[in-house]
Amino acid sequence: MTRVFDLHADLGMNIILKQEKNETRILENYHIQPMLQGEVYYCAAASFFDGSQNWKQMKEMITETRREIESSDCGWIRKPKDLDPESDKVSFIMTVEGMCGIHSNPKEKISWMYDQGVRIASLVWNETNDLATGTAGDPARGLTDKGRKVIREMNRLHMIVDVSHANEHTFWDIYNTSERPVIATHSNCRTLCEQPRNMTDEMIIATAERGGLIGMNSYRRFISADRKHQNALALAKHAKHIADIAGHQCLACGFDYLDYYRDMSKNKNDLYRADQTQNFIKALREVGFTEDQVEDIGYRNVFRFLKDNM
Repeated sequence: MTRVFDLHADLGMNIILKQEKNETRILENYHIQPMLQGEVYYCAAASFFDGSQNWKQMKEMITETRREIESSDCGWIRKPKDLDPESDKVSFIMTVEGMCGIHSNPKEKISWMYDQGVRIASLVWNETNDLATGTAGDPARGLTDKGRKVIREMNRLHMIVDVSHANEHTFWDIYNTSERPVIATHSNCRTLCEQPRNMTDEMIIATAERGGLIGMNSYRRFISADRKHQNALALAKHAKHIADIAGHQCLACGFDYLDYYRDMSKNKNDLYRADQTQNFIKALREVGFTEDQVEDIGYRNVFRFLKDNM
């Protein structure tokens, strides 16, 4: 068994959905035990915004995610000293996926997010917003001037910029604007699966050369176009391809498990929920990674990255 740091879990949405049913202590009642079963001792609790939310709705999900972490018997990662390689409980780092609700005063709003505990954030999901352009947007449109202000403020605060969901134009604009390494929390290789959400080899190499990270995504359609190969072993081959072209030090896990949504059971594979995480660890060994490299991919690469950049 190998410890794992999962860089993307849509827990914020899950918390809000369960609160609508008057449920409480959601992390403890639903999520921490499956994570421990899968050796996921570190997890990014993402607040996900698909382009339809306003700033008030963004604040609500971020605030409720923070309250859940504070009220649970778990760790909270806000600074490097919070990274404990021998912890016996799950620790969470707060992240944001998409900033569609930011239309004005971007610096103040980024600062508020940081004060709430957010340490990793992307400017856009698949849509087009005031800051940037996602994979479903105009390929000729990238980062806006407002988006550049957001990147500079994130750099100042040491809030890490996530490029997952950015279209290629936005990726390269972020790459040329950010003075700090970026992270793709949940993205695979376009060479192995032709999907706009996956990264080209050039994007992968550029991310690695700057000291960034790429988290392997278990969503089956981002692994392969062939249903028979949408599994942990095929995902490990994505990791092997990245290691071959950019080194294994840029590899991490960002599973984006689907059981945090209302009903995504039609997309089930052998990496659908947190207690299945060791299927990927086993597959990494099968494709030729050494035990030391598997430990790095599981969590140590993320530890090193956060110690240098958070």
